Amino acid sequence: MSGAQASPQFGAEATTGASVVRGGLWKMFSNALPQLYALTLSIAAARYLGPDGMGRQSFIAFAEILTIEVISSGLAMAAQRYIGEAVGARRGAQARWLALTIFKIELVGAAIGGGVLIALGLHGQEPQAAWILAGVAAVSGVLATVPGAVLSGLQRWRDATIAGLATGGFGTVATLVVLAVGGRITAMFAVEAVSLSIAFLWTGLLARRALPAVADTVEREPELRRRTLRFAAYSSVGALLTLIVWRRSEFFFLNHYSADREIAFYSIAFAVVSALVRLPSAMGQVLAPAVATLFGAGAHERIRRGFSRALRLLLIATIPIVAASAALGPETLKLIWGDAYAPTRDPFLIMVAASLLTPMTVTAASLLAGLGRVRVPLVVNTCAGAVDLGLAYLLVPHHGAVGAAIANAGAQATAGIPLIASCSRLAGPIRWGPGSLLRCAVYSALGGVAAWAVVSALGGVIGIVLGLLAGLTLFLGLASTIGLLHRDDADWLAAVVGSKLGNAPRRLVLALAVR
Repeated sequence: MSGAQASPQFGAEATTGASVVRGGLWKMFSNALPQLYALTLSIAAARYLGPDGMGRQSFIAFAEILTIEVISSGLAMAAQRYIGEAVGARRGAQARWLALTIFKIELVGAAIGGGVLIALGLHGQEPQAAWILAGVAAVSGVLATVPGAVLSGLQRWRDATIAGLATGGFGTVATLVVLAVGGRITAMFAVEAVSLSIAFLWTGLLARRALPAVADTVEREPELRRRTLRFAAYSSVGALLTLIVWRRSEFFFLNHYSADREIAFYSIAFAVVSALVRLPSAMGQVLAPAVATLFGAGAHERIRRGFSRALRLLLIATIPIVAASAALGPETLKLIWGDAYAPTRDPFLIMVAASLLTPMTVTAASLLAGLGRVRVPLVVNTCAGAVDLGLAYLLVPHHGAVGAAIANAGAQATAGIPLIASCSRLAGPIRWGPGSLLRCAVYSALGGVAAWAVVSALGGVIGIVLGLLAGLTLFLGLASTIGLLHRDDADWLAAVVGSKLGNAPRRLVLALAVR
């Protein structure tokens, strides 16, 4: 294989609807388990640390995540995008060189970001050791984004997923053990530092093994680096704004104006809602490198068709999740976290309502990233960030976690609607399929009402389980009897699912088609 060429297994020939769905399934898996890990740790922290201790731990964890994402997310997105484009254009040697260049840059960023958290610990933030260990974890977390971005740019979703899931599982179990034997906040961050270090070493090894299959040489290309860094600069600013809108920036206001327990209430609501919408959002997240690869190959019509279908199917998947969450969520929260966390209910319901837009917003942002359009998200997220900060400033001092939830919901709506509208202009008119969406909304509302009625009457575990079964039975009964999906979407989805999962899932999808 020539050093300037990429193997067809990584190029446009390998980028199909099936490959995107396959990547989405891996991404869904990689999103679902970490959210399960996070919710498990949230429950454990709530039980062992109490509302105030959990609030303090959540704030330090937020500072660590903020550091990792501010430093790495722009470059990681740029790496995915331009490695994907270079491979699609048969310039694999340049893709290898770009990966090495970005890693060198992130080495400096990791030292700076980790150093800031360590300095905060050394200069009075409590618990001191927890802040220092969060800084160590941030160094590994920043560095791990580079091999992760390389694997994603090559659409090696399985490799990009396994290391994170395994180390996350190890970290979860280890944290539960240290809490059970009397460890506190500092012990939790010690485990975090070890887990992220292992994840970095593992993904680095996988990326190092994957790159030689792209090309057997490394070729300098300053123009590719210039375009990548320019994209990363825009994306980094956008990432900061995205953090304000999507990553609990309201914590700063809660930390300043409210007690630590309000942080705990908001943290639980945010984590649960994020877990619920991450499953459908995963399909949107894999779109950027796939679009970049197709863009590099000049396959514009495939991009247009795929985006329209993705929005339709994601919305159909999200509506019933939102309905079920609103019906069953409050009782589930009270049962799992305990009566001390009952105030979580109101911020949870506010954020569930806003989450309807989230998967579509993620998909729209991925399309724009794949096309190299960074200015539109920058402007939109600037407006959304201003809305978030303004509402948080006005509402959090008097309403605590509820005010934070309203601020976050307002910002998400401000970001989502313009992004979707912009993508509609770029990718052509979106075929929404209003009939399918209306049927889905009606079935979901009826199923949600049935689930709520059962859980309200019975309560507890029995009420939640029977409520879920009642709602699901009604939804699927209506969908299979009257129909849900347009025939074209059902045929396409059945072909993709059947090729990977077998005849039973294929028949289930076809049963949901409108007669």
